[in-house]
Amino acid sequence: MQKEYEIRFTARGKRDLDKFRKRYWRSYLDFMTVAPVLKIDPYGVGRPLKGNCKGLYSLHFGRKPECRALYEIKDYLVVVFVMRIGTRENFYDIF
Repeated sequence: MQKEYEIRFTARGKRDLDKFRKRYWRSYLDFMTVAPVLKIDPYGVGRPLKGNCKGLYSLHFGRKPECRALYEIKDYLVVVFVMRIGTRENFYDIF
């Protein structure tokens, strides 16, 4: 039996999700569609990042606007921490 990860949001991730739901409803629905797959296979859904973001993953979803979710996988806790959600423009500027 394959283990299922729990999805948790950091404070920033939760704030981003709330703003995102109000502003980009269709993309929010796309994220909610992908979230169950993220629980089952977080390594297969996202792309590993390099450089300053090493150890983090980026999940691409939505169209018009293209969106990203930045997350970290903690295998020993069986948890995926969603750290940030937003549109593609200036998404990685926090690093």
